[in-house]
Amino acid sequence: AAVAPFLGDAACPTSAPPTWPDQFVAVQRRIPDDDSGNATTVTYYDWTAQANLIVITNDADEAHPLWDLELGTGQSYYFTPAARSCSRLAFPVGILRPDWLANATFLGEQTFLGKQVLAWTKADFIDYYADAEDCAPVSWYFHSMQARFDTVYFAAGAAVPSAAYFEPPAYCGDSDEEARWSTTKDVVGASSARSLRGPVV
Repeated sequence: AAVAPFLGDAACPTSAPPTWPDQFVAVQRRIPDDDSGNATTVTYYDWTAQANLIVITNDADEAHPLWDLELGTGQSYYFTPAARSCSRLAFPVGILRPDWLANATFLGEQTFLGKQVLAWTKADFIDYYADAEDCAPVSWYFHSMQARFDTVYFAAGAAVPSAAYFEPPAYCGDSDEEARWSTTKDVVGASSARSLRGPVV
């Protein structure tokens, strides 16, 4: 299926959904439908490195951000550095492909958050709003999470501050027993990307 490339300064086409750049940094505000509380998320995506890190800082507890590290190996790690706590989750799909929006349905051009956007929806799990000028993500909404993620900063080509960010901490462990246990464990506060890595259809 056709996917529009990330265009930088060129106009974003309506013929195909946008594709992510191979590497970027994004800062978003997570705004749930209910009163569970807002949060700031920082995403470090690197397709070449096969890693995606999302740091989630809840407004009500800024001292204990949750780090969600997703690797192309099929392992995800949810850890809180301040508490040295960690849960592992086996996720065979790995990280999102840059063209994960392929086959999304176009909803038309809209005004959203004061910007002209191209709206797309996919598989009854996400509504995605791309800047009509350059295809940069303006916002997305997860149906299952019932939460919106509004972009306040997006830098295509920007890298993670250190390659060490893409390595799970030693206290996460690496035992087969823990991996089996975490395969079915529901991690409280799991991030946007876990929902994003739904079926690619």
